[in-house]
Amino acid sequence: MNKRHISSAARQSLTITISIILLILAFVPVLLMLVLSLKTNAQIYGNFWSLPDPVAWDNYGRSFGRLYINMVNTIFVVSAATLMSVALAATSGYVFAKLEFPGKETLFLMILSLMMIPAILTLTPRFKLMETLNLLNTRWVLILNWAAAGQVFGILLCRTFMNEQPNSLFESSRIDGATELQALYLIAVPLARPILTTIGVMNMINFYNDFIWPLIAIDSNLKQVISVAIRSFEASTGTIEIGTMMSGYAFATLPLVLLFMLGSRFYIEGLTAGAIKS
Repeated sequence: MNKRHISSAARQSLTITISIILLILAFVPVLLMLVLSLKTNAQIYGNFWSLPDPVAWDNYGRSFGRLYINMVNTIFVVSAATLMSVALAATSGYVFAKLEFPGKETLFLMILSLMMIPAILTLTPRFKLMETLNLLNTRWVLILNWAAAGQVFGILLCRTFMNEQPNSLFESSRIDGATELQALYLIAVPLARPILTTIGVMNMINFYNDFIWPLIAIDSNLKQVISVAIRSFEASTGTIEIGTMMSGYAFATLPLVLLFMLGSRFYIEGLTAGAIKS
């Protein structure tokens, strides 16, 4: 028994040690970004690994002045696209889970087949469609495309989750005179909150990090998202101020950190709930 306990303790200690090392390695780029964001070019080139002395707080003022408009644009379009994609995924998931109509399974498989098409292959058709609709260089060109792209996987998750909701609840609501929309938003959606939150967090992160589509669809810097604007900020400086550039990256990372801190519990609940659904 003693040898068995010793062996188990040794394995556990090794696992904890490896986990700590991996955690430290994962946070090294973040810590390096924060340290460099508080240094001037002279400090960086003079001693790259030293701590900032004195601290260059002006870096954040300059990056905020250049990027705050893009941050506001990003938060607006990402939030709108996320809400739209979650609402559409919930509605479609309910239709495929609780309603019966001819060709339901075929239509569902056709929607799922869209997941096999790489997004990069749809750039040209999407661009030509938005050009025809005169939506290029508007916020709608981002919102509509992201909302359409973000609901396919969401439909799969919502249908799987809502299939497990008791049919008796919906039959009782219909007997009491509730419409399908009322049954959806008063019964199905509240019960599916964990999975809907998971879909929302996943989509928000994907939309926020998107670079290619905003780059080709938006020309005006006033309407551009921060993932693209921060690159133009880097290229527009004759002599690249590394500290200011890193402070811009830190500023751009902040919303995702806050999102994860506020939504991580619901995100994990959704993943756990989805894992046990059949």
